[in-house]
Parts: sequence; C-alpha cells; structure tokens
Amino acid sequence: MPVKSVRKERPLIELFLSAYENDGWKNCAIDWLEDKQDGAVEVIAKKPDGTTLALEHTLIQPFVGEKSDSERFLRAFSRIEKNPALTVPARSLDVVIPVGALPVGCPWGVVGDEVLSWLIANHATLPEGRSEHRISVGESSKNGPLALHVGIRITNVPGSRGHCLISRDQVPQNLGSIVEKALRTKLPKLVKTAATKRILLFERDQMFPGDGEIYDEVAVRQATYPDLAKIDELWFANTSIYASEKWVSFELIDGRGLVELLVFESGVLKQRRDDRPHLGLTRP
Repeated sequence: MPVKSVRKERPLIELFLSAYENDGWKNCAIDWLEDKQDGAVEVIAKKPDGTTLALEHTLIQPFVGEKSDSERFLRAFSRIEKNPALTVPARSLDVVIPVGALPVGCPWGVVGDEVLSWLIANHATLPEGRSEHRISVGESSKNGPLALHVGIRITNVPGSRGHCLISRDQVPQNLGSIVEKALRTKLPKLVKTAATKRILLFERDQMFPGDGEIYDEVAVRQATYPDLAKIDELWFANTSIYASEKWVSFELIDGRGLVELLVFESGVLKQRRDDRPHLGLTRP
C-alpha cells in the first residue's frame, strides 16, 4: 500500500530542492508520488514553466548489518563520547572499537559502563599515539566475560579545548553489494518516470564511506546497469552530523570528480561551490 506516514528523508529532499540550480527550483510544486502509487518514484518536482524533475533517494549503509551494529555500539559507548572526565585541554583522545565487537546477548549498557570506568582510571597514563588494549568486560553476561579489543589514539593539540571521540574500525568491505542493491531497487522506478531531468540522491548518515567511494562503486557498475545512462545527475548527501550539528552537504559528482557543492547549516545555505568552469562545463 502507498506510504501514509511522513518519511524522514523528505525535509532533506526539500532542502536540496530549495537551492538546486541556483535556487531555480525553490518555489517548485512537489508531488510525493510514492504516496499515491506503489512502486513509484519518490518525488516529482515541477516548475511553473512545466519543467519536471524526478528524484529518487536511497540511504547507503557503510556495511551490511550496520544499523544493528550501530544500535549496540551507541547503547554501549555513547556515554564515552565527549565525556568531561576524559576531556583534557590540548589533547585529542580517540577510542576505537571494531565493528561487530558486541555479540548478541552481551549486556551492552554494562559493557559501556565498564569501558568508561577503565578509561577514566587509565587515560591519564596512556602514551601519545596509537595503543592497543584488551579489556575484560561483561562478567555478568550469560555467555561469560568478553575480551574487548579497544584502540586508543592520543594526540597532543596545543591550544585546543581537547576532545574525546568514539569510533569504529575493521569495517567489512561490502560497500559494493550495498550500492548494487540500491541500484537494483531504485533505478527501475526512476527510469520509468517521465520527467525533464532525473536525479538519484545517495545519502550517508555516517562519516564513512566517503561520497567518492560510493560514486566509484556506482561507476564500476555502469555496464551491469545500463539504465544509469538515463540518469542525469548523481548527488550525494552527507548527513552524518545533521542530528547533532544541523549540518548537511550535497555533492554532485561525475567522472571528473566534484562538480557542485551545497552546504546547509540549520536549514540555511552557507556555501555554494560550482566547479563547472574549471571542468570545462556549462550549467544545463
């Protein structure tokens, strides 16, 4: 059945359209076609002169199973991020934990508390640079204690307020299969839609992978998905700090690299960069 609830990506799409083509679509009529038709493209925008734009959005996870791993990670370790007990002026403290480190059945909250306690007790004596540690946690787990691998990276930054950040590493290298699934499910809807222009918008809500990495995975699949030639533009939205900082960027990328950049803060366009003159291109 057509979707009835408001999708969370719609404000993102509206923000993009507000500045697209030098604000040329700012007052366009927006038709959320997917609400009316099963299997329809996400949105059709129309300008008063009759020009139409079909746009399909897709969220790219960094790896298969990212959402479930992220939930465990945040429930356990978000208390470490920016913790005042670990924040020292003129020092950067980065705590790095491998993807998949917390198995099902592990008491995530308890593990987070135990790692935080270990950090508070030991951070002041840790050396500058990267060091590796194995911390025994989760004694109360039904599966027994867990030897958790934790990487610590300390950098002296004179004059800074200091910070403490938490991140993941050892990310599975299956971005290609994620991009392929997106193309398989999104391209047919977009291509079958009659419009003056068609845009495929890739969103990432994590710091990795980068927009260029996603584009590269799309590019190597051009022969497998010939309908890519019917897509006018590939845009990439970075919403990794949208929730916390109200910051989002949109990048138009093609085989020559970055073509155009739009940066918003709190819903206001703060930066517009157009590299077409440097690439020998003209705006369509």
